[in-house]
Amino acid sequence: MDPAQLHARRQFRARTCAVARTPEDAGAHLARLQAAVQLGGEEPVQGCLADLFVAVPGEDTGVRQAALQLAASRLPDYVREAFARHAHGHLLPGITPLATRWSVIAQPSANVAARVRRGGADHSRRLAAQVVEALLEGDPLHASRVERDFLDHCLSCQDKLAFMLASRDLRRHELAVGDRWEQVAATLEQRDLMGSRQAANPPAPIP
Repeated sequence: MDPAQLHARRQFRARTCAVARTPEDAGAHLARLQAAVQLGGEEPVQGCLADLFVAVPGEDTGVRQAALQLAASRLPDYVREAFARHAHGHLLPGITPLATRWSVIAQPSANVAARVRRGGADHSRRLAAQVVEALLEGDPLHASRVERDFLDHCLSCQDKLAFMLASRDLRRHELAVGDRWEQVAATLEQRDLMGSRQAANPPAPIP
């Protein structure tokens, strides 16, 4: 690992411990957020920001606005706008779709997709890149293990993003894959269709 990234991870872990010890300390949250910005990717930043918005009192609007400004360039537009709606005193619920796996105070909402709760887009991209690299390298034992773990992950977490990215890159390299890829694709598609049907026909409320 790059020394700068290793240092950033150590700093982030230390700042996370400080936040866990004193969740109401706005300075600890800002220091952790600054460390998250150095890690790369959007998930650490979003997770830290969610923790700050949950733990720091709503009247500290200056802290919230400063934190959002620090994180803004690393967040998707819709996420930034969601945080902005809570930047002027409205307390973010402890269970929220804005939390990520990097959050230690805020908890992801149950209505967030399983992939997002368990990994998120950055994690999906990393897994897809790893399996493509392993299959291209040509080491059969290593490639088989990575491929098996990847497909198991896609099924258990319903990670359609990772599967789509890996499939696309493998086609780009004209690399043939086994039958299990087709089985996983069919299973994910079936689950997607079942989810759409359930959303269109929600169960009747219990009397």
